[in-house]
Amino acid sequence: MPDPITHLIVATSLLWLFWDKKYRNYVLLLAPLAVFPDIDHLLPPYHRLLLHNVFILVPTIGLALYARFRAKNDVLFNVALIATFFLLSHLLLDLFTGAGVPLFYPLSATTYGFTYELIIAHGSVVLLPEPPAAFVQSELLGIALTCAALAVIVFVKNRLTFQKDVLTPLKSRVH
Repeated sequence: MPDPITHLIVATSLLWLFWDKKYRNYVLLLAPLAVFPDIDHLLPPYHRLLLHNVFILVPTIGLALYARFRAKNDVLFNVALIATFFLLSHLLLDLFTGAGVPLFYPLSATTYGFTYELIIAHGSVVLLPEPPAAFVQSELLGIALTCAALAVIVFVKNRLTFQKDVLTPLKSRVH
């Protein structure tokens, strides 16, 4: 399992590097969300159940949709996307632990993850189905997948036209 420092460093670094600079204070303020799902450690029978599923993303995605389409508030929209990325990065990194993540709990307790772990030893990169205990688990695949998720979020945020952009020319023609 990635430790809390890994969760914090990976997510915060990516957001700090690639997100709009005017929201950097929010990145730092929301950084604890990168480790928030591990609070379920405090409830041993529910560890990796309650907060390690896609439903943890529903409030932040809902807030982002509300901010974009209803409130038309760019600051709230960006804050919600940053929060979503922090939570999503935690889930993505935990997919590479070997234990898996129950992505659809409470609907299903089936765990999803990658059974192959990336092993780096003596300068070689090898995918092994069951790595020997002598090797150190690498989280490079998790980090790469998190980077890909951030790239998609940034692309969607910056490249696609949203309803506000589409309606602006219509409003100028009416007046």
